[in-house]
Amino acid sequence: MLFLVPAATPALHAQETTGTIQQYSSSSTAAASVDLAENRTAELFPSVAAADSVRSVPSANTGGPAPTTEAGPFRSWRLDAMANSLGAGFEVSTPIARRFDVRGGANMTSFGYEFDVDGLHYDSRIMLRSGNLRLDWFPRHRNFHISPGILYANNHVNAPSHVPAGAQFTLGDENFVNSVDDPVHGNASLVFPRRVSPMLTAGFRNILPGQHRHIAVPLEFGVAFTGSPKIDVSLSGRACQQDGCFNFEDEEEAQQSLRDEIRDINNTLSSVPVYPIISLGFGYRF
Repeated sequence: MLFLVPAATPALHAQETTGTIQQYSSSSTAAASVDLAENRTAELFPSVAAADSVRSVPSANTGGPAPTTEAGPFRSWRLDAMANSLGAGFEVSTPIARRFDVRGGANMTSFGYEFDVDGLHYDSRIMLRSGNLRLDWFPRHRNFHISPGILYANNHVNAPSHVPAGAQFTLGDENFVNSVDDPVHGNASLVFPRRVSPMLTAGFRNILPGQHRHIAVPLEFGVAFTGSPKIDVSLSGRACQQDGCFNFEDEEEAQQSLRDEIRDINNTLSSVPVYPIISLGFGYRF
């Protein structure tokens, strides 16, 4: 028995060695086959091999998406053509941080509007001139943004007014009949108390469905804290009441009736201390 054990041990080691060599040979053969297949795939489909190589690189931000080549301020610019309650205009915006854009623009338009109040006819001419600077904050790093900013507005509203000859009109609590030889006429103006005002808007950078890299249709709404506008009206000419006709600008009771009318209109305007902003545009990102 003592001579059998040493004789059997080398045989056992030989078997184990042979098995290990066979296992290693099989693994090497399999690895070589995989490498050969990968090399063959790379030769036939280089784009697929390049994509697999990129996906194999681990992200530097553990638990989040890998940084893109677009990261960084001023990486792109967007130009928007706007139509809004401030007038027609344009805006230019660019990113300055991960969730913030800076945006500036200008608006300019003029148009006429006719209306009647208590028998007086107004032919208004509205001129809107403004500029703005805003900071767009994207709280969820997506489409919706909240935008505080500053508005500079130099808006004017002038409205020549008149009363048809022989027609009736009312100022305050008094009724008048316009004369034929020298009809009452005058001018009205609307003045905003502040030219520089804080503003706050919110909206969507793009309301188009789907993904669009370059084009966008932005929608926005908000207010500018301009203060309540005030109207002023001046009238001249001859008007008549039951006790006779008189020059409107020389009659104290008639002027008091006019002041009462202006006060009532300004009291109504005082309930709106902000300028509403509604905007729709078309933009292109460079």
